[in-house]
Amino acid sequence: MLPSQRHLFDMPREVSYLNAAAWSPLPLVSVEAGQMGAARKARPWAMADDFQETQFERARKAAAAMINANAEDIALIPSVGYGVSTAAKVLDLPAGSRIVVLDRDHTSPVLEWMSRQEAAGYEIDSVARGEDGDWTAALLEELAEPGKKPAALVSISSVHWSDGGLIDLAKVKEALRGHGGMLLVDATHGAGVMAMDVAELDPDFVIYPTYKWLLGAVSRSVV
Repeated sequence: MLPSQRHLFDMPREVSYLNAAAWSPLPLVSVEAGQMGAARKARPWAMADDFQETQFERARKAAAAMINANAEDIALIPSVGYGVSTAAKVLDLPAGSRIVVLDRDHTSPVLEWMSRQEAAGYEIDSVARGEDGDWTAALLEELAEPGKKPAALVSISSVHWSDGGLIDLAKVKEALRGHGGMLLVDATHGAGVMAMDVAELDPDFVIYPTYKWLLGAVSRSVV
C-alpha cells in the first residue's frame, strides 16, 4: 500500500482533500516548475532560440512513455475537447453510419459528434449502464446486438467520469473488429494512475490532460 504522500504537497495536516479527480492539488515540485516557467516568461529574451521546441519534444516523449507510444505519435493540444474536434475533422464517417457513446459520459468524447450529427447524417447510440453496473458488458451487448448498423466509431472515456466505472478497452477493441470501426478514448480519469499500452491496444485516438492525475501545473492535453 502506498504510504502517505502529504509531505510532497503544501497541505496542512488538518486538511483532507478528496476531490483530486476533478482538480488535483499541485505537488511542490509542480509548483516549483510553474514558478520557473513564469520566471522565464518574465525574461523571454534570455531564452535560447530552440527553447520552446526542446520543451515540446521533452513533453511529447514524457507523454508517449505514459502509454507506450512513440514521441512521433503525440500532439500537444489545449484540451480533450479540442482533440476530439480534431479527430472529427480528420475522420471520414459516412452518412448512415453509427457512433457509440456512453450515457452520462463527460461531454468531451460526446458533444462534438452530437454537434455534427445532423449535417453528417450519422446516428449516435448512447449506451446505458446495466443494473450490474458493468459498463463494459453494456458496451459489448450494444456492439453485438443484431440488426443494427455496424459501429463506425466508439468514442468513450476509459473510466466513466460520473461513477468511476472502468471500461475494458481491450474487449471493446476486439468487439469493434467485426464492425470495422474505430476507437477514440478519453483517458482523462485513467492516465497517470492506470497502465495503458497503445502498442497492444491499438486505438485510433487516445486523449488525456495533464492537470488531473498527472498533477501538471497547466491544463495541457495530449493526443
